[in-house]
Amino acid sequence: MGRRRTFIENEAIDSATAVFAERGFAGASVDDLVRATGVNRASLYGVFGSKDGLFQRCLTEALAALSAAAAPGDSADAAEAGREELDLVLVALMELAPGDAAVREALEVALDRAEITAEALGRRLLERAGAATSSSASSAPTASASPPT
Repeated sequence: MGRRRTFIENEAIDSATAVFAERGFAGASVDDLVRATGVNRASLYGVFGSKDGLFQRCLTEALAALSAAAAPGDSADAAEAGREELDLVLVALMELAPGDAAVREALEVALDRAEITAEALGRRLLERAGAATSSSASSAPTASASPPT
C-alpha cells in the first residue's frame, strides 16, 4: 500500500515553474526543484516521472493560464497577464522547441490561441535580460548597425 501524498500538486507545479522560469530547463537541477517545492525526490519522480515530465506539466499549466488570460473580446495583452508563465514559454522555445517538434507545435498552437505575438515574446525576452523596455525599443539600433567592439 502506497503512502499518502503529503504535498499539494498545484503548489509544487507553481514552485517548479518559478525555478524553471528563472534558471531554464538545463540550469534547474532536481535538487533545486526539491528545495523549491519542498517535495522529496522520490515523490517528484513518482508523480511526474522525470524532470522533463515536471517541466512538461509546468508548461501545460502555463499555456492554459495564458490561454485563459486571452478571453475573447478582451483587449488586454495575455503576455502581460502572466510574466512567469511567459518566461517558461521562452525557456521552452529556446531550450526544447528546436529539438522537439511536438513541443514546438504545442507552443505554436497555444501562443496563437492566446494571441501572443512574436513582438510580445521579444519584448519580454528583452525585459528579462534587462536590455530594453517598451519605451527604449524605438531607440534600438537597426539590424544594419555594427556590433560593439
